[in-house]
Amino acid sequence: MTGTTKLKILCLHGMVQNGTVFRKKTAVLRKKLDKIADLVYVTAPHLVLDPEYTTEVHRIAAAEPLAHEENKPFGWWQPMRNRPNTSDGYYQGFKESIEYLKGIMIEQGPFDGVFGFSQGACLAALLSEILENRTLVPDLIPKDFDHPPFRFAIIAAGFKTVSQEATSALFQNKIQTPSIHLIGEADTVIEPERMLDLANAFNSPVIFKHAGGHLVPTNAASKNEIYEFVNKFILASQ
Repeated sequence: MTGTTKLKILCLHGMVQNGTVFRKKTAVLRKKLDKIADLVYVTAPHLVLDPEYTTEVHRIAAAEPLAHEENKPFGWWQPMRNRPNTSDGYYQGFKESIEYLKGIMIEQGPFDGVFGFSQGACLAALLSEILENRTLVPDLIPKDFDHPPFRFAIIAAGFKTVSQEATSALFQNKIQTPSIHLIGEADTVIEPERMLDLANAFNSPVIFKHAGGHLVPTNAASKNEIYEFVNKFILASQ
């Protein structure tokens, strides 16, 4: 791999997580990809304090300004239950997260791919589609936004946004961004059927099922599958 330019992948954590935790939980995978890709982990801009989704330890840390980020619960939008969409049809906090990520993409990109887990996987799929088709939700990603479509997406425990009215134009046609979908057959947080429903929104998705639950699998088989998927985009650049 000497002299080969590495790919750059934007990494989006799940709800009540953060970039630091996601980085640690995917350390084995990051090591596997080290020679071909740099993984850039970012933390969502919203603290999530809903007691249904957080522990008391989470909420205490969130209230402490000097607490380490690793201990704080963040999300890309607030939990949907008992929270109406905004007046313009978005989940609470969603538009702000898109604006935040647009800044990251310009300042630290361009990114070849996106890697998301759970809520972050849902967001990764949305970003993939609106980057490749700027006419769908132009108030989020306008035509003149200076970042190319992602070359690929890694989707772990993803799902569709079915109740966000403002993005109802999405998932109507096949998303063309190449994708791999990691589906935990024992996941009780996001049912495997919902993950498959999202996978089927993509054109020719790679589907990798594992026996685990709500997590990014890091056993040898999953690492090898993800490596082979990502490596194709290194080879295509040579």
